[in-house]
Amino acid sequence: MKEHNKKDYLIIYDIIVKNKFPDGDQVKDEFHIYRPNASFEISVQYLYEKLLDSLILLRRHKDIYYDLFSSLCKARMLYERSLFEECFDVLSDVIKQAEYYEINEILIIAVKVELEYLLHLNFLGITERELFHRHFIQNESLKKIRKIVEQSSLHNLLKYRLMHWGAIRTSKQKQDLNDLVVSELYLTASSDLEGNFELIRNHKLFQANYLMETGDYKAALNTYKELNLLFEQNQRFWSTPPVYYLAVLEGVLSNLRSIRAYNDMPYFLDKLEKIIKESSALEFKINATCLLFQYKLFPYLDKGNFVECKRIMEDYQSSLFEKMVWLTPIRKSELLLYSTLVHIGNQEYKLAKKIIGNSVVDHNIKYLPLMRTIRLVRLIAYYELEEFELIQYEVNSILRGLISSRSIQAFKTERVILRFLNKRNLPILRRDREKFWDKLRIEVYELYNDKYERQLLRLFDFVAWIESKVLKSDLSIVLERHVKDRISF
Repeated sequence: MKEHNKKDYLIIYDIIVKNKFPDGDQVKDEFHIYRPNASFEISVQYLYEKLLDSLILLRRHKDIYYDLFSSLCKARMLYERSLFEECFDVLSDVIKQAEYYEINEILIIAVKVELEYLLHLNFLGITERELFHRHFIQNESLKKIRKIVEQSSLHNLLKYRLMHWGAIRTSKQKQDLNDLVVSELYLTASSDLEGNFELIRNHKLFQANYLMETGDYKAALNTYKELNLLFEQNQRFWSTPPVYYLAVLEGVLSNLRSIRAYNDMPYFLDKLEKIIKESSALEFKINATCLLFQYKLFPYLDKGNFVECKRIMEDYQSSLFEKMVWLTPIRKSELLLYSTLVHIGNQEYKLAKKIIGNSVVDHNIKYLPLMRTIRLVRLIAYYELEEFELIQYEVNSILRGLISSRSIQAFKTERVILRFLNKRNLPILRRDREKFWDKLRIEVYELYNDKYERQLLRLFDFVAWIESKVLKSDLSIVLERHVKDRISF
């Protein structure tokens, strides 16, 4: 179809598709080349509505929520046209499916609509017992929703605190976290979890996250494995896309990495690959692919096999690195962080500095604990490039941030790294370096025995990097030895 025969909104669509990721001004300017007198704002709004309607149609028969809400609309239309029998058949089917999939919100709406229509028809064709049963369904659904909301609020608070506080560093943070645990245990004890997938899921997710962040990795792993089994046995309750199952797989893989059980990872990586292939949601696929990449990378990164790490990065260029625009801010920053570490390991320090700089630009993670790890890795890139003035400026900035923070304290690992980075003149002779390391070794190796410090070292073995610099050893060799010497973090 030639441009002059096309609808205005189709011209905008073609421009967007052709340019992949254009900005609004670029699309508008090109549109006015073809339609100088047309309204861009009206055309783009119409395109938006058409795309939205098309996407909703495509979701039908793929997502139970879309199907049930669509059926509720059909029931309403049938009732308005006095097709009462057909209307109640549709509502009956919605109620059965909502009960089967434990979608209590839709169940309440469907029962409410059914009761409203029965009232208008003077309760024709229904017994008092059946009426009582419908109200019973409503009340039971409301009770379940209330329990789920209360439990979800505790889980969300836990995740928020862990995300924004990072690892526990103060007695107050520990007490606040324990208060949440007590509340969750009380709620669980007073609730009937049996047979309710969402309540069991939220309870075990809460437990697993708490155990993970308090350093009890083996107990957390057992809970995550129970969660994985729960999901496998109840696939009809998976959300679309399966974001909760993705969180479970991430938890299992994170635990396996923590205890260095790399040989157990492929089983769960296969499951991750499967949900990526089966999902049609692009953003979910890209973020899940990023997670898959990370946990394929970690066994080699932890052991210092940077050559293999680079090969894995090359394998994911088209499926991940070229689509970073779809990643969430945290996932993107993690990707850039681990890419930087690979380049540092391969002694590509200028490239490492460039990549880690891109993650610092993202203001969405500016105040999250992840940012502090990123800044430490950026300091390592500066150190390798001997940019000592930048190191001094950045160290002072980090220290000011720690002083100004009312509730956040530095990890011991952070203090050790910052102190080491400020040393300009390490001993020249080998024996002098060894003596210097012997004094430093006791302090830095003690970090591995602290469960809270291990949470930072789990991201990257900063101690191994310091050791490699002091003894002038290859970082790959030091990392490999550390993995062999310590079974887990």
